[in-house]
Amino acid sequence: MDTVGKMNHETLPINALVIVNSASPAYPEGRTRVLMFLDHFDVPYTLVDLLYQPLPPNFSEFPLWVLAHPQLDPAYKRLGRAGWSQVRQAVQTGSGVVSFDPQLSAYLADAHETTLVIPGREVSSLTIASTGHYITANHSAGQVYQLDQPVPAPQLPGQPLVRAEGRPFLSFSVDGGRLVHWASTAWMDTHVLGPLAGLDDLFWRSLVWAARKPFCLRGLPPIVTMRVDDVAGTGGRWKRSPLYWAEDAIRSGFRPWLGLFIYNLDGRTVSQLRSLLQAGKATAFPHAFGRPPRPTAPPAGQPPIWGITPELWGHYYQDALPLRADSYDEFIYFDHHHRLPWSNAEAQRGLQAVDGWYAAHAPLSISKAALPHWYEMGSNTCAYIRQEWRCEFLGTVVEIDRPLTEGDPWLRLGPFRRYEEPGECFPHSEGGRGRRPVYYADFLQVAGQLFFNTLTEIRDDYGYEWAPDGEIEASVARGVRQLRRAFDSMALGSLFTHETDYIYKISPESWAQIMMGVAQGIASYHPIQMTLDDGARYLRARHTSRLSSCSYDPASRQVSAMLEGFADLPTHFYLFTGEDQTIESRLVEVPGFEGRTSAQVKV
Repeated sequence: MDTVGKMNHETLPINALVIVNSASPAYPEGRTRVLMFLDHFDVPYTLVDLLYQPLPPNFSEFPLWVLAHPQLDPAYKRLGRAGWSQVRQAVQTGSGVVSFDPQLSAYLADAHETTLVIPGREVSSLTIASTGHYITANHSAGQVYQLDQPVPAPQLPGQPLVRAEGRPFLSFSVDGGRLVHWASTAWMDTHVLGPLAGLDDLFWRSLVWAARKPFCLRGLPPIVTMRVDDVAGTGGRWKRSPLYWAEDAIRSGFRPWLGLFIYNLDGRTVSQLRSLLQAGKATAFPHAFGRPPRPTAPPAGQPPIWGITPELWGHYYQDALPLRADSYDEFIYFDHHHRLPWSNAEAQRGLQAVDGWYAAHAPLSISKAALPHWYEMGSNTCAYIRQEWRCEFLGTVVEIDRPLTEGDPWLRLGPFRRYEEPGECFPHSEGGRGRRPVYYADFLQVAGQLFFNTLTEIRDDYGYEWAPDGEIEASVARGVRQLRRAFDSMALGSLFTHETDYIYKISPESWAQIMMGVAQGIASYHPIQMTLDDGARYLRARHTSRLSSCSYDPASRQVSAMLEGFADLPTHFYLFTGEDQTIESRLVEVPGFEGRTSAQVKV
């Protein structure tokens, strides 16, 4: 990992030059898709809107051009053929291009191209055509992505990397500089495929491959967290310590966040939990009161009880708050059974009951990351957990004061869910896009309280979570796939499951092998293991700061990066060097800062 140094020479810009045309009917594709991804990967760029601005006079110095949407300059009316001819000359002298405009892709590949590109037929699947290239290196040849809606596949120049039912969908060519051609931005939409669905790395790798090096972006390092909901301490079933499985995860390098069923934790479990928390090896949050012993059959008219095996719940806190429901679990932050918030008085009574349990089992720390059972939370609980428990982070997919039910919309938060009309937040419905991968890293203000909401769920792999079981090889493969998907998307990795639904069924011997297998499966990424609290804090620091510009001094071979905003801890940016299959990346650490700071590193 590199650190900062000093630099005092004349420099050249190494930002990307991003071109849009707000008069174009396709402009929204660039604004709500391509720029969304550029901002997520924190690519420093200069934006030019052809409707209002000419190209900057030093345009040929930019190492990378991004033509951000189709119909960028129909009939060459804005720049004219002379202008685009200059662009083509800049490419031939070494500037790279990533084009989402098939017409201009054709022109840049062949200056004699005079016909408009015909959209052609629509396709419903994409296939990785080649893996011998930097852009597709993390994929398997023949890997197929099924699309939920058909997308256009116009003809593209260059050599195909991804095919759309026989046609090139992503291709590359070299003409002095490197050019990458995309047939469409439609895959970025969750109606079609969407973020974290497998193609995100093709986007950022396109930028890196095409750009003249050195080149920088501030994508998230491979940070991995572990989240376990519904923790009841069931290790006694296997004649092991209650939380043996958490200790096995820690031995494999993970730092789990534990969503506690507090009333199900007996004294031995609490003692083991306290040791893990005090050692900084885990964090824990009162997820729900828990699962009281109830009859196996629900009362008449009540829905089936999910996952309840009465013999597992031998312990229920003797001083528990009287039961507030007739079936299933006892909730803290929301009246799940009636699908509405608790009254103010009942919400306060529940929160004080939690404080009573913690006082009786002190000392126990509460995680800064609050993830309520079923994600459901009333606004009348938010001020308490923010001010009394000092929680700074939330993890939810549903609007505050709303139940997690079919048909309810997901949160409109960044980085990927600001622009589309929301789909369903419910992860188990057949339609409504509820099974799309979820990644949040954005602020959420509730009842005057500001939280940073962060959550990662790769819902399209095997349901909405990891779901390990007694099949060791399959469980390892799922965990590795889901973490790799997050890493390749430069999103926070989260190995997410439940104790009461999955872990308690797995033998300790198998569980230890599974955890070690997942750790070994992601080792090539050199992951940074963090608690969810620390991972959320890192994401917040990235959100409140940005990589505003970069420059390069060829004489001293030093890169200077300028950052703006506020970061309360050290963050990093990537420095890319080399070409083709020899491209290398280095993480450069930047100390925490407020306002502006610069970081220098020698190439």
